[in-house]
Amino acid sequence: MNRSSNTDVQAEQLRRHQKALADFGLEAFRSEDLDALLGQAAHRVSEALGVELVKIMELLPHRHELLIRAGVNWRPGVVHRVTLSAGADSPAGYALLHDEAVISPDVSTETRFPIPPVLAEHGVHSMVNVIIAGDEQPFGVLEVDARQARHFDEDDIAFLRNYANLLAAAVARLRTHARLSEALEHRHFLMLELQHRVKNILAVVQALAADPSVEGRTIEAFRGVFLERLRALAEAHGLLFGGENAGATLLELVEKSVRPFRTGSPQVFVIEGDETSIGPKQGLTLGLILHELCTNAARHGALSRSAGHVHITWRQQCAPTAEIRLEWEERGGPAVRSPDRQGFGTRVIERLASHDLGGKATLDYRSAGLVCEIVFPPSLEDRP
Repeated sequence: MNRSSNTDVQAEQLRRHQKALADFGLEAFRSEDLDALLGQAAHRVSEALGVELVKIMELLPHRHELLIRAGVNWRPGVVHRVTLSAGADSPAGYALLHDEAVISPDVSTETRFPIPPVLAEHGVHSMVNVIIAGDEQPFGVLEVDARQARHFDEDDIAFLRNYANLLAAAVARLRTHARLSEALEHRHFLMLELQHRVKNILAVVQALAADPSVEGRTIEAFRGVFLERLRALAEAHGLLFGGENAGATLLELVEKSVRPFRTGSPQVFVIEGDETSIGPKQGLTLGLILHELCTNAARHGALSRSAGHVHITWRQQCAPTAEIRLEWEERGGPAVRSPDRQGFGTRVIERLASHDLGGKATLDYRSAGLVCEIVFPPSLEDRP
């Protein structure tokens, strides 16, 4: 090949590289689907370099493995399923470990790392790995695999690095959008919860004011009882919404949470459990859940009847899980039936147990009374 022909080839190669970068640049800042974006990225790299096999691998959170997240011309069952080591015993892991592009002109003579079986099964001869950057850690690796002998020159490597940087920016944008959307959703949920909480507080105050146990008393006596209960309610809300609750036990939290709902009868709650320690964040979340259960019981359940009462018990399992199981059981109230649709209070309990406690809440609408079981792991807040 003469010098003129070689120049023409290089010019055509550069044109393909530039077009691939320009086309993908538009897609990168329009797409809202990460999987679709990664798939399109792999296709464009394949076309630009004239290489049949391309894959994009994502570094998993524990940083021990790379998942093949997208790819071109791989056999069924590879993409989204096959993982490779993120250590020095894989080409992509070697690139991550050394923080540089890794080129292998002939994998049969490669001595730096073993060749993964998935590459041997696809007849890979030459390959190059380029890191896809990230904010705190790399997103992963872009790997190009050629079945024929291929010399990846400086222009190819420069193209792949630019492409990987563009891809990293697109991934960061999508992840930022996802975090913002989640924050907006959580803010909307908190607004609904606040509205719901205010209504519940007013309902509790109304129930305290209409308590039949104060009938026949003087205005002064009624006023004293009513203010005492309001102070108890304020104390509970201060604990649940404004305090740190540092070093508290589950027994202390339960006692303070149910105090405003005793309505003059200590026997309305039967509380049994050990001195299980809970962290500040766990205490706040459990307090919210108990407040929700108490409010519901006062309005519709066992606490709405003079003969009604609630059993609250808990125990901590043995290692290795050491999870805590708390059970709320209502008795002596009106007949209960399963609701036709899930109310906001139920969603609050289930979301708090799952999202904030990392556990699960199960509500069983038995005819004799509501039973709610909350299972959650021990607190990690005070651990080093």
